[in-house]
Amino acid sequence: MDSSGHSIFGSYLGLIFLVSLPSAILAFYINSRKKSFQGLYAPIVFTLFMILMLLFNMNPSESSALVATAIMLFIGFPLIAGALVYTLIRLCYVYPEKRWKAFLIFLSYVLGPLSVGILGWYVVNLVQIHLLTFLVMILMILVSYLPPLYLHYTKRNQ
Repeated sequence: MDSSGHSIFGSYLGLIFLVSLPSAILAFYINSRKKSFQGLYAPIVFTLFMILMLLFNMNPSESSALVATAIMLFIGFPLIAGALVYTLIRLCYVYPEKRWKAFLIFLSYVLGPLSVGILGWYVVNLVQIHLLTFLVMILMILVSYLPPLYLHYTKRNQ
């Protein structure tokens, strides 16, 4: 890989860092104010971008797929990464004695929608019914809300 590949990758990581930095600052600010944690920020950001991808996938043209990919790469992934940084910082504040529990909840934020997406992509390619892509995206959205439901349920029981 030449130096231009490294500079593009470094620039992309810099973009993710610049987008994640305000989320981290916001998380520390909210932690200092001792606000309750609902856990909805990451799923809402994820939902907005999945709905955007659904809208772009309704038009089967190649240009809409290219626009959807560009939006997801340059706006979606950095904002989702920022939301996940915010969530991790807030979870570590909510569970200071049980960091393992905070880490497991954080992994469910990441791995839940990701595993549904990978399994759904495999099924779509296996059966060759591309309308199932919409179902997979909707299932990914629904699975992203499971960790906040868990947090709400455990907070109510304590």
